[in-house]
Amino acid sequence: MDTSAALTFLIPLCLSGVFVLVGGGLFAFGMVQRRKAKLTERWPTASGTIVSSRLDQSTRTQRRDGRTFTSTSYNPVVEYTCQIGENTYQGNKVSPGATMSYDLGTAQGIVNRYQPGAAVTVHYDPADPTQAVLETNAKGGNLFLILGAVFALLGILGCCISAVIAIVSQT
Repeated sequence: MDTSAALTFLIPLCLSGVFVLVGGGLFAFGMVQRRKAKLTERWPTASGTIVSSRLDQSTRTQRRDGRTFTSTSYNPVVEYTCQIGENTYQGNKVSPGATMSYDLGTAQGIVNRYQPGAAVTVHYDPADPTQAVLETNAKGGNLFLILGAVFALLGILGCCISAVIAIVSQT
């Protein structure tokens, strides 16, 4: 195989390999998020009270091709307390997994569900009651699974196309 044919095969193969690795990583991260959510479903619960609920805003500005792009995301911040046995615990995780940022409507909907003074059910880890959540579904877990699968499949498809190109170029 000459150098030109080797590059025709190796460049798409390497790029496809990157897609497979990124896709696998995203998929694995999504699976971890779902596993955490499944575990929280089995945690015991305690009565709690919302202490505060607000939105944190984050604005990001980027310059590309001489143009400026600004995007804003929102992070719902919900703080609560709960009584477990003789101890009072404070928490701020709404759901298991990574902290997520949302568009304004979605974040505001979460904040609206958890108004200060409201009674809530808190799911807590019996081995470490400082680990607690209000909801047992992993926000974003399915998105990472889907993105991971798409990237991995595109990478595998790229590997197959690279193999076909290599075979055809040898004949």
